[in-house]
Amino acid sequence: MEGINKETVYLNFKKNKKNHPKYRCVKFQDEKGIIFNPCNGGSLLFPKNAKSDTLCYKHIKDYKISTMEDVNEKVKEFRYRTYKKKPKSGHDKLYQAYNNNDIFETYIIEIISEEKFVLYPVIWRNQRIPE
Repeated sequence: MEGINKETVYLNFKKNKKNHPKYRCVKFQDEKGIIFNPCNGGSLLFPKNAKSDTLCYKHIKDYKISTMEDVNEKVKEFRYRTYKKKPKSGHDKLYQAYNNNDIFETYIIEIISEEKFVLYPVIWRNQRIPE
């Protein structure tokens, strides 16, 4: 959206451990690209036509990894700044105008070895947008 300075967020992706539901901490390929369902929530798409970067692990310290709690808090702060009032609840109609793709440039970080990690530019799924 025009006029919005998007904040960049980096989310860590780890493969499923036994203590998470089978639909969390998974990634899979479909006709649109790679779908990531991080352990702590969300569903993100790395589109087929997008480019990822493989980087040396020593550079991972250059990326501040956010949690879903951080993202949710940033969304609340954005909405408060944008609308200049606190929403009554998470289901307030005020929340309808912007989605995470409007607010954030989002990347998934996946550590693939002790020496390397991959940086994927992704879009949030289930945000009332066509994929």
